[in-house]
Amino acid sequence: MAQKTFSFTLILAHVPEITAEVEDALFESGCDDSLFGMRCGVAYLDFDRQSKSLSEAIRTAVHDVQQAGFDVIRVEPDDWVSAAEIARRAGRTRESIRQLASGARGPGGFPRPESGVTKNSPLWRWGEVADWFSRTQLAALTLAQDAETIGKINAVLEIRRRVRNVSELRQLWREYETGRKAKPRKKLAAKRRQTVSQ
Repeated sequence: MAQKTFSFTLILAHVPEITAEVEDALFESGCDDSLFGMRCGVAYLDFDRQSKSLSEAIRTAVHDVQQAGFDVIRVEPDDWVSAAEIARRAGRTRESIRQLASGARGPGGFPRPESGVTKNSPLWRWGEVADWFSRTQLAALTLAQDAETIGKINAVLEIRRRVRNVSELRQLWREYETGRKAKPRKKLAAKRRQTVSQ
């Protein structure tokens, strides 16, 4: 598979300022294909990395940053998006997105926001929005694929920050996964028996 250039940003933790020592450590660990910056006190690296896939490009970049002694907390473009950010990424106007979300235009079924719904700033999952654009043929399939890749990686990075070890993660998974699966199966079985009896 031919290599392509993938652009993305890694958000770093516990880097209070840009120093020559920090830059040297990142360069020597393999981050010479990135630009180091800082905004609002948060350090980040803008990568243009050649790789076979976006997933591999991000994985190797995270590894290189960790080899330099720093932690990555997120990958951008982020999965949480406002209506304005959806418009920017999809190349549409904010009014167009508002009409698609309300069902006034388009095929309908636009994803519902998942955060900020009690405020005046609702947020959507970009992965779900990009998938909707792809399924309705309003955007390229790669848009959804890249969004899903970054969403999964960010989920892993978030879990790694909050969960102490794999054993704790397994315990949490069992607690929530078991309860989620048990009831739907019973309901489904009841519906099947009812259908057969009719």
